[in-house]
Amino acid sequence: MASVVITGSTKGVGRGLANEFARLGHNVVISSRNEEDIVSATEVMNANSDGTIIGQVCDISNKRELEALWDLAKNEFGKVDYWINNAGYASGQNPVHKIPESLVQSMITTNSLGTVFGSQVAIRGFREQGSGSLYNMLGGSFDGKFLTPGMGVYSSTKASINILTKYLVEENKNTGITIASISPGVLITENWLNEQKRLSHDEWERDKPMANIICDHVETVTPWLVSEILKNDKSGIRIAWMPLQKILLRFFKAKVLRQKRDLFSRYGI
Repeated sequence: MASVVITGSTKGVGRGLANEFARLGHNVVISSRNEEDIVSATEVMNANSDGTIIGQVCDISNKRELEALWDLAKNEFGKVDYWINNAGYASGQNPVHKIPESLVQSMITTNSLGTVFGSQVAIRGFREQGSGSLYNMLGGSFDGKFLTPGMGVYSSTKASINILTKYLVEENKNTGITIASISPGVLITENWLNEQKRLSHDEWERDKPMANIICDHVETVTPWLVSEILKNDKSGIRIAWMPLQKILLRFFKAKVLRQKRDLFSRYGI
């Protein structure tokens, strides 16, 4: 069984990935900046999984703490097979010039700086052990093809991760290291719901039909993502839950076939 490190993995897509890896019998190291979240998550996951889940507090903007996370996985499980830079922060309801300085700093520090540090730690460790797979998490309008309103700073951090990943692929050819990226789509996470609460009733009623087309639950997507990660051995690929053809099919079903999805009644919204 594989050993997997996932940053930012007590909630959202990170926890969904951890759940699925562990369900399949793999050993997982999770992390969060909150000790209570780690204790709670590991207790629940260990009671419902065939793999072993351990965790440690880690602020990904602190490289020493990321190194300690690697050391924990290596000491407990012998090696690290997969390192997934998942931890991130998104806030997207304002144009760039109106985003508070604190949110700008949080997104750049967590998303860009944290992924650079995490990648450095993982690549160094993989080179020492001669193998390993690194996955970086994309999102937003990372490629600039479709600009999502209000997501300028967040998308710019994901664009930086996209370029970083391309450099890592080029720099680590013929090393036994697989480097790739993940586009999980728009998932209904705690952070997403917090952003939704900032909308007025009228704004939500306006946006809800589109959200029902493009969004998904975490538990719908993460089993597929994990299966794709486990079978991949090629660097430079992007594992994408919602490629363009799938997006177009969703719109065709909604607009032409009148097939409706109701993703939000479980949340009372």
